[in-house]
Amino acid sequence: FRDAWAAGVFGPYVLVVWSGNFDGSGNPALIGAQAAAPLFFRIVDAIVAQDRQLAEPAWRLPENVKRVEICMASGDLPNADCPQRGDTWFIPGKSPIRFSTVHRALMIDSRSGAVACPPYDPLHTHREVYEYWPSDLAQVFAQAGMPRRKPPAAADCENTIAGDGDPPRIDSPLRGVTYALRRSQPERNRIALSASVDAAVRSLYWFADDAYLGHSTPGATLFWQAPHAGTHRLRAVDDRGRVDERIVKVEVLQ
Repeated sequence: FRDAWAAGVFGPYVLVVWSGNFDGSGNPALIGAQAAAPLFFRIVDAIVAQDRQLAEPAWRLPENVKRVEICMASGDLPNADCPQRGDTWFIPGKSPIRFSTVHRALMIDSRSGAVACPPYDPLHTHREVYEYWPSDLAQVFAQAGMPRRKPPAAADCENTIAGDGDPPRIDSPLRGVTYALRRSQPERNRIALSASVDAAVRSLYWFADDAYLGHSTPGATLFWQAPHAGTHRLRAVDDRGRVDERIVKVEVLQ
């Protein structure tokens, strides 16, 4: 929380707003959406009010960009189940690009509403597409009053393998941060473990240096106390066997 930024383009202008302390000191109020963005929009409104004819200039298209089709929901390349598509500019070799995994089709038992196991009975099953959002985005949608329909739990079928989906992504502990723990305050020495997971995931299992720590549900936080100073390897494994890991450095202070 050392400073807050907001940046954007309007008409022929690029506007960047910075809020912060010139001495570099932090402040918990310095959040871009709260400190810089309101000032950004007030400046834009003031300039537009002075020039009602403000228009975006005609831009010359760079030679190294091309138009690609994307899935509107995710911004990634559309898979076969993406229902709404558009197109955008893409810089080959520069822009990140991958196939969307948000929309996935399931075979549903028409009698029970549960996910069906193969072989599928055409008289009692139907194909249905669900949106699989990572747990952090699903939480944002819910907080914004736009909850997404939750996909059904995966069927416990024999001889099946994990299908489409993203591996866990560890959000805490932070990458590149050294955690300083105090011997005098052992009750405050716990490090929060949290990760964003695929919408199909129901359980997440945590390990530190190959020692099992426990499990958590999507969106929940598990707390861990490092047994000693030094470098530790933390792993998050979802119930489909997909893994993310992070190296954490811990220092112990008096």
